Amino acid sequence: MEFVCRRCNDFTKTPSRVTTEDRGVVLLDMLVCPSCARLAKRLGLPTVKMESAKRAAKRKVLQTVTDGKQRPGQLRPSIR
Repeated sequence: MEFVCRRCNDFTKTPSRVTTEDRGVVLLDMLVCPSCARLAKRLGLPTVKMESAKRAAKRKVLQTVTDGKQRPGQLRPSIR
């Protein structure tokens, strides 16, 4: 899925969210391309790289699988 940068109108598959707040009031909240995100970082604005839905679902599945694995030193519950 492609996004349009809210600053330069460029298409991107890996958007970043740039936000600013003042006393709890959101002043800026926009999705931008990687180039505009770098510019925001240089200006000192907080940026967070957004994760695609596909990647988030894959990470959630991997987390579920690894949470179900037995940790070393633990005994398996008996069926009896």
